Amino acid sequence: MEPIPITVIGGFLGAGKTTLLNRLLTGTPGARYAVIVNDFGDLAVDGALVSEHGGETLTFANGCLCCTMGDSLLQTLDRLLARPEPPEHFVVEASGVADPRQIADIGTLHPRLLRDLVIVLVDTETIRARASDPRLEDTIERQLQAAGLVVLNKCDLAGEAERAAVRAWMAAWLPSTPLVETEHARLPAALLIRGAQGADETARQGRHDHEANHGTLFRSVSLALERPVTLAALREALASLPPSVLRAKGFVALAGEPEGLHLVQLSGGRLQIETWPEAAAPGRGRPALGLAMVGTADMPSEAWFGAAFRPLLAADPDA
Repeated sequence: MEPIPITVIGGFLGAGKTTLLNRLLTGTPGARYAVIVNDFGDLAVDGALVSEHGGETLTFANGCLCCTMGDSLLQTLDRLLARPEPPEHFVVEASGVADPRQIADIGTLHPRLLRDLVIVLVDTETIRARASDPRLEDTIERQLQAAGLVVLNKCDLAGEAERAAVRAWMAAWLPSTPLVETEHARLPAALLIRGAQGADETARQGRHDHEANHGTLFRSVSLALERPVTLAALREALASLPPSVLRAKGFVALAGEPEGLHLVQLSGGRLQIETWPEAAAPGRGRPALGLAMVGTADMPSEAWFGAAFRPLLAADPDA
């Protein structure tokens, strides 16, 4: 039987991985994908954001598929491959702190899998600052070194001088890795999928030892927000977050707006709050209400978050 490709989408927190994944899924209608989404924290958010497609979406939370959950991923792939009609293509969205090469290497461990392209997204506006942060540089380097294709995303948020500087920086670091620039992850699906025509170039570089323990480098804190919250209190709480919190994401219900949920995303100092109607993901049920925060190991304690977000946790949204 023809081997089944496995594509990995990686990149640091907030780079736009889920948006790119949805571009791929909606750009190849009729394809039978198995989509596997990994959230580092224990509150699964990204799986609810994946567009409907012809296959199925599975979510892994509270760990990384490249290390602590690697065995679970391999068992899941094996189970899906054993079906009478297995998926035609596997797509894995790695967590924002994962090493995508380790996940792609699983494609070499099963005789029915073909390791395909490793796509790594970069937030053009923040990548150089994050790569120079001693707490993040090793993770950023591992992600970029894994790439078969680098996508400079969010170019609309960076000026021409900054984009040129990032291109030069990337060319000096990864001179042989293809690079494309885009806004809102707008890329043709044909650019993202190579299929059985050729394995990822990084597969010929051999396995990559992965000694980093994400549990010591990064932490996550989740807050359940089962009651509606006021927009003002939400913004105030998020504005109080220290720089060690790299990403905040989740679903909330806003007081006075019962018609739907709202998706909250905070990354690189940019906050987005947008309507997320209940019907956005038919068949998957209502996503859990709450916020997942991911940051460096020196991120504040859970007690600190409880105090900072106390207005959101009050029984009365006006309290």
